[in-house]
Amino acid sequence: MTSVQDVLAVLESAGFERLPKPLTVVGTEFDFEAAARGMNTSHDLVLVATDQVPRRRLQRLVAGLARSLDLASSRRPVSLVLLGGVAAADRIDLEHYARVLPIASSTPDIAEIEEAVAVLLPLKLPNADLVHGSDPVNEVMAVLGPMKATSNHITLIMAAADGPEAVREALRRYANEGAGWNDNEEDDNE
Repeated sequence: MTSVQDVLAVLESAGFERLPKPLTVVGTEFDFEAAARGMNTSHDLVLVATDQVPRRRLQRLVAGLARSLDLASSRRPVSLVLLGGVAAADRIDLEHYARVLPIASSTPDIAEIEEAVAVLLPLKLPNADLVHGSDPVNEVMAVLGPMKATSNHITLIMAAADGPEAVREALRRYANEGAGWNDNEEDDNE
C-alpha cells in the first residue's frame, strides 16, 4: 500500500469518500494523486499530493481548482495533504487556495498521517465510564473529614446542590443564628 493509499485509508475511516481520478469540477479535470470529500460532519475536499509533483504544477492545479470551485459556488473548504514536506515559500503560495497539511516523510506511518490530518478527523473523547471524576460534595466532605464536618458544614454543602441562591440563604441563616437573630426579628427591622 502506498503512502497516498494510507492517507486515503485514514480519511475513509473518518467518514470521507474517495473521489475518482481525475477529479472533475465544472467539466475541468484536475490530476491530483488522490482526493476525498467529507460526508458526515466534515465538508472538506481533501487533495493528496506527493513531493514528486513539481511545485509550480501543484500551485497551478490548486489555484485552478479553487477557481473552478468558485465558479461552481462550492462552499467546501479545501485541504491539501502534502507528502514529503514543502518549502516555506511554496507553502505560503499554496495556502492562498487551500489549508496545507504537510507530512515531512514521503513514507509516513499511520500515526504521522493521523497527526497531520487531525484537524479533519473527529475528536476522540475518552469513554465516560473510564473517566474517574468524583462528586464535588464528596470531595469537600473528604477534605473536612468526618470528625470536622459539623451540621452547619453539612447544611451548606447540601445547599450547594440546589445552587447559589440556596447557599446564600443557608449562609444568611447561619450568620443570623450566630448573631442571635431569628428570621422574624430581621423582617421587623426592614
